[in-house]
Amino acid sequence: MRVVTSHRSLAFRAFLAAKKDKGMMLLEGRRLVENALSRGLVPGLAAVTPEYIRAHGPSRFPHTVLKEELLARIADTRTPQGILAFFPVPWAAAEDLAGRERIVILDGLQDPGNVGTIIRTAEAFGFDAIALTEGSASPFSPKAVRSSMGSVLGLTIARVQPEELATYPHRIITLAPRGSARLSADLFRSPCAVCLGQEGAGVSPEMLAISHETVSIPMKKNVESLNVAVTAGIVLACAGGVLPG
Repeated sequence: MRVVTSHRSLAFRAFLAAKKDKGMMLLEGRRLVENALSRGLVPGLAAVTPEYIRAHGPSRFPHTVLKEELLARIADTRTPQGILAFFPVPWAAAEDLAGRERIVILDGLQDPGNVGTIIRTAEAFGFDAIALTEGSASPFSPKAVRSSMGSVLGLTIARVQPEELATYPHRIITLAPRGSARLSADLFRSPCAVCLGQEGAGVSPEMLAISHETVSIPMKKNVESLNVAVTAGIVLACAGGVLPG
């Protein structure tokens, strides 16, 4: 077993370059890497440590064996699990979303943890696509990927402009502080799109202008708002028929 031990090696430098490449996404841990492989994704680069091989046996895909210290320098997590891989970022084209039945629109959400959590929730409740408007955090950043628990690999995800969304056949339902409609499962007949905005600024005027309905979650008067990922959980569960409306 040949182990790369020097930070000056060409093999190690290739991993450092991949980490800076916005066209690549980093997956860490056995679960995420195997999830990607099972979906047919092919890694551009992959690495394991000798300790990982001793614990799990040799990997069945092309990989480099890196000294533990070197892999830690590539990893985004504080306690790497001994395996990581870089895959091409699977962005879809905006027009690919038009044929999907149920879309979640993330309008300028900047926190990658919230983005990943919402994507995981969307997949859990039967949504099959994610649209991100300008200013939203990348769903393929390491933190977003981890928060999604791999759901970013199972949904169609694209960057879009509001004017593109306006041409889709979907009924756009937007979360707003004082919505005009009551939250109900009947609102979410397919094809539909649920739009979520920033916690502070809310949904952009451009998205409000193309929305067919606005809806809010009833709350006690002394509570101003919920975390956007919590809001998404409530609304998408209702849309999926899990919660009564």
